[in-house]
Amino acid sequence: MSRHPDVIVVGAGGAGAPFAARISEDPACSVLVLEAGPVPSTPAGFPADVLDATALPTVNGPGPHSWWYRSEVAPGRDYDVGRGQGAGGSTAVNGAYFVRPRITDLRRWAAAGNPEWAPDRVLPVLARLERDVQFAGAPGHGGSGPVPVDRRAFAPSALAAAFSTAATARGHRALPDLNDLHALAGHGELPLNVQEGVRMNTGLTYLLPAMDRPNLTVRGHASVRRVLISGGRATGVEAEIEGRVHRISAGEVVLAAGAVRSPHLLMLSGIGPAEDLTAAGLRPVVDSPGVGASCSDHADLTVLAPLSSPLRPGGKDPLFSWALNWTAEGAGGSAGGAGGSADGVGGSEEGAGALEVLPMLRPFPVLAGAEEGSELPVIVALQGPTSRGQLSLDPANPESNPRVHYRHLESAVDRHRMREGVRTAVDLLASEELGTWVDTAAWDRSVFEEDQRLDDWMIEHLGTAVHLSGTAPMGPEDAPGTVTDQYGRVHGVQGLRVVDTSILPDVPSRGPAATAVLLGEHLAGLMLGAGG
Repeated sequence: MSRHPDVIVVGAGGAGAPFAARISEDPACSVLVLEAGPVPSTPAGFPADVLDATALPTVNGPGPHSWWYRSEVAPGRDYDVGRGQGAGGSTAVNGAYFVRPRITDLRRWAAAGNPEWAPDRVLPVLARLERDVQFAGAPGHGGSGPVPVDRRAFAPSALAAAFSTAATARGHRALPDLNDLHALAGHGELPLNVQEGVRMNTGLTYLLPAMDRPNLTVRGHASVRRVLISGGRATGVEAEIEGRVHRISAGEVVLAAGAVRSPHLLMLSGIGPAEDLTAAGLRPVVDSPGVGASCSDHADLTVLAPLSSPLRPGGKDPLFSWALNWTAEGAGGSAGGAGGSADGVGGSEEGAGALEVLPMLRPFPVLAGAEEGSELPVIVALQGPTSRGQLSLDPANPESNPRVHYRHLESAVDRHRMREGVRTAVDLLASEELGTWVDTAAWDRSVFEEDQRLDDWMIEHLGTAVHLSGTAPMGPEDAPGTVTDQYGRVHGVQGLRVVDTSILPDVPSRGPAATAVLLGEHLAGLMLGAGG
């Protein structure tokens, strides 16, 4: 192991693996990757459930490729959240959903003082990272990148086709490409990073192909405790490897440990709200109030409809292959996104109010809360929340996992929008197009009719999509609440970057797996190029 690499990358997940692979393309740059979980040296070294795109390993609890933390999705509603670890991070254990951020997301982030994130700067990077099966060669798409993107990775689903027909009948337009940045509203086949049934995580697509480079060293089961800082500069890290504590020096340190662990490491290193650090017995190095102060995620919940007959259990059917997206502007918002607010509740901020309906296409009782094969689950997610949460240290034990208070549906705007999402899902499930599957006669839908009763039901069934973002947001140094600049460089400390969804000003309006890969690719290019 190189004791003095040019760059230490902490984390080999959705963003860390692409970042390390790209910067190590420069043979003059020595790179050490430290990953808390396992790092297989061959594809066969990954467990079967990690490779299997029809499985979700995190639902089985903590394991070699997953870890869990305790959170609160709403006041009084505790919730356990599972995230990936090891090579590939959460891209190794998720639903293989690989949908780009929307153009509204990029414009919003750029307008917050981050011009490198404008659509014209980002689109070439998105094209470079993908190998799109359906749209290779089409404008804005790539056909030779490391990540396979396939909307037909599995056999066609009659159930997905029924949802599509029902959505079209209700005025939602069909979209051939959900990865068109301008596709803000509509439904279609989900882009999946799946090849021959394998979930192609970033460990497979980026890290393993680069591991024979002499300037790249990757260590698994290496738990970084803190960043070493001296004279206002990051000089290395303290890490536990094989039961021994090492202090490893480097020219630059890059935190790519995810939106929970990266801000946690910042705080353990003395970067964060000074008052909170002091209360936890930590010495403040940089008073950075924005660390963990205003994070966001997608609130979600599952609507269950009784089945007329059991779905085919498991097999090689995907969990997801179709989605409906649209924007609700406020109370009374329409499917097309134009909506008024009779009671004055609304919102005009760009990107707010995005909703998604995502049906599960086969039984998955552990995830959905349904009995085996007895109910059809449909996930409803608020993709453009206005509510903001907080990540904070446990002052009694700051080294333990931080606590995340999501505060989902805290705003009246979000509750109005989520009601629309739930009622849209119920309308689809109760449609004649779904009549072959759903036993509408046995389904009591009265809970969804009255607002207050529905609000109570939503809080009772509330979850989170595990898409945490904004725990160390990027922006100009003089902008309140920012922690890094647009290149991921931490304000107030030289030689330290954050490269993961922590730095997004807010959560993208689609699932962030593709955005995490984009972060690694784009920030590596900016670091190696002029100005970054």
